[in-house]
Amino acid sequence: MDILLFDFDDTLISYDASEAHGLKGALEEYGISPEPRLFEIYRRENRKLWRLIETGEISSAELRIRRFELLLEMGGIVTDVPAAQFSQTYLHYFSQSKQLEAGARELLEYLHGFPEIRKAIITNGFKDTQRMRIGVTELEEFFEDIFISDELGAKKPDPLIFERALERLDNPKPESVLIIGDNLVSDIMGGKQFGLKTCWYNPAQADTGEYGQYIDYHIRHLKEIPQLLGI
Repeated sequence: MDILLFDFDDTLISYDASEAHGLKGALEEYGISPEPRLFEIYRRENRKLWRLIETGEISSAELRIRRFELLLEMGGIVTDVPAAQFSQTYLHYFSQSKQLEAGARELLEYLHGFPEIRKAIITNGFKDTQRMRIGVTELEEFFEDIFISDELGAKKPDPLIFERALERLDNPKPESVLIIGDNLVSDIMGGKQFGLKTCWYNPAQADTGEYGQYIDYHIRHLKEIPQLLGI
């Protein structure tokens, strides 16, 4: 493979850690006790909404507000703070988390010694938030380019995001590009349907379900990648 396309959330950075940091910060800023049940409600509803994003049923702008409308309603939170303001405060704290996936920085430092292997990030998310998070983690130096769905006008698994990303990478053959990600739909199915090679990062040892047909390589730890590449 000549080019590695890395997913960001839950591949390079811990989304759960970022989410917890963001929600705790927002709740405490508005004098609301960060009870475990509120985290459970938020995570459940947020994941439902992100699945609707992947199928194109709602927009990113709608998700930003709707997940906090649901949290306030289902959590029985009495506050004068509107959901839109809650969302902005959450994203501020969410963006400050630096907790990477195990072995992520070590892998990128190692791969940095192989400049012939081109590397980029491809991520679904809000452009302002994702740019800030990547900056906080100080990972930019390891990547030739960063592709964010909010900037490219398409979200994984839409083939348009892969098309636009490869255009910026000088139109390599899709089969020479390896996408590495944790999401079986957006990363693996989406990448495979576009013709990319796929590597499923699966530290939790989840079942492939119906998506096994889209997986070329299957790893549990990022440290397996150099061996996979033969370096």
